[in-house]
Amino acid sequence: MPEAYQFQREQHRATTVSRLGIGTDLYDRYTALSAPYVSPVRVRKGTILQEAGVRATHYYWIASGVARRGHISVAGEDLTLGFITEGENTGSHTDMMGGLQGEPAREFFVAETAVEAWRIDWAAMQRHKAEHGFVHEYYLKIIECSIRRYAANLQIRSHTSAEARLEAFRSQFPGLEQRLTQRALASYLGVTTQYMSRLRRAP
Repeated sequence: MPEAYQFQREQHRATTVSRLGIGTDLYDRYTALSAPYVSPVRVRKGTILQEAGVRATHYYWIASGVARRGHISVAGEDLTLGFITEGENTGSHTDMMGGLQGEPAREFFVAETAVEAWRIDWAAMQRHKAEHGFVHEYYLKIIECSIRRYAANLQIRSHTSAEARLEAFRSQFPGLEQRLTQRALASYLGVTTQYMSRLRRAP
């Protein structure tokens, strides 16, 4: 099974090292080290990968498909924070660290499409991070990339009109719109599904 994981990691090596700003050697060393701690997961659209209110102990590396990241507001609304696609990890660092202390997760991750992924033991990888400098370096790059993604999401939402937010989303994440449900994209952009339908029909 680790061979299948390593093969799929190889398929996303070029895009991932470019996105993270790392060398292929670091990527391959992390892949080899994490391989014994992964298990394959294939789920249908709508499957919960991480549930809010439940302690987070694992995260997922997405081999194919799209996952939606979100949280439940004080008013009980399901709010979309972003999307995770091939070659990226699910998991909130805050939730993962809190999970080590037995605290419940604040965010959820759900399969927006059918997803093929690898479930990774967070505690095991944290032990390796303490033992191996290159694992620490790899995680720092992931955190930096997450911060950039967070900033991009804020920039998209900073536009005052829904039309401008949609245009910014299309520019930042080309091709992703076609893989999302209207409800998920509407939640991300902060509009109703009815208005989202009108936006998509606009020339």
